[in-house]
Amino acid sequence: MKTLPLDTNELQTVRSFAEQIAQEAGDLTLRYFRQPIDVERKADNSPVTVADRESESLLRARILERYPEHAVIGEEFGEGGSHGSPFTWVLDPIDGTKSFVKGIPLYCVLVALLHEQQPLLGVIHNPALGETVSAARNAGCSFQGTPTTVSSEADLSNAWLMLTDPAEMARLQPEFGRRLYDAFGHARTWADAYGYLLVATGRAEAMIDPIMNLWDIAALKPIIEEAGGRFSDIDGKDNPTGSSAIAANPAIHDAVLALRRDDR
Repeated sequence: MKTLPLDTNELQTVRSFAEQIAQEAGDLTLRYFRQPIDVERKADNSPVTVADRESESLLRARILERYPEHAVIGEEFGEGGSHGSPFTWVLDPIDGTKSFVKGIPLYCVLVALLHEQQPLLGVIHNPALGETVSAARNAGCSFQGTPTTVSSEADLSNAWLMLTDPAEMARLQPEFGRRLYDAFGHARTWADAYGYLLVATGRAEAMIDPIMNLWDIAALKPIIEEAGGRFSDIDGKDNPTGSSAIAANPAIHDAVLALRRDDR
C-alpha cells in the first residue's frame, strides 16, 4: 500500500470539500436544465453551453479560494492555478452535455484530485437525480454517504453493460463491440459518467468507453477500485488518466478482457 500524501483526516476533509463543490456546480446547472439554451460547437464539434462554463467557473473559484497552491485543469478553460504543484484538480463541469441539452437527466459533474498525476479522490455527482458517489484512495467508496460496492454478478449473460455511444464503439472497436453485445445479457446507452456511478453502486456490471479525455476519466479509478471493482484501459493496462476505460466488478472485468484478447 502506497503512502498517501495526506493523512486520513486531511483526505476526508478534501473529499467532503470535493463533494460539496460538485453539488454546488450541479445546482447551478439545474437552473438551465430543460430550459431554452444556446448550444455552441467547440473545435472538436462537441457541444458547449453557458451552463458548462458557469459550472466550471464556480468549481475553479471554490478550489482556488480554498487551495490556491494547487493546480486546476478543466474541460472548458484548460490549465490554471499553481503550475508545478504536485496536486492537480481535474474538472468536467458537465459530463454528458449532449444529454443535458436534450433534457435527459443522466449528465454528471466530475471532480478529481490528482497527486503527482495519480488519482487521489474522485466525485461523480448527478444533479438531476440527486445522486453522488465519491471515493478516496484507501478510504472506501460511498453513495449518498453510505458505503457502496460493485455487484457480485459473474455471468456475462446476466450482466448489464453500459456504454455512452454504441456508434462510437462500432466505429472505433467494431469486432470488440460485436463480441461485447453478443456476450452481455443487457446493454444500455446514454451512460457517460453515470454508467460508472451505476457500476460503483452495483446496479450495472460494466461500463466501457473506447475514447476518453483527462477530465472524463480522472475521477473514475478511485471510485471503481474503492468500491471493489477493477479499472483499466481497454487493453487491460493500469492507465488512470488514459484515453479509454473499462470499469467492472472483478469477474466481469476478467471476462471483458478475455473478449478483448480474442478480438486482437
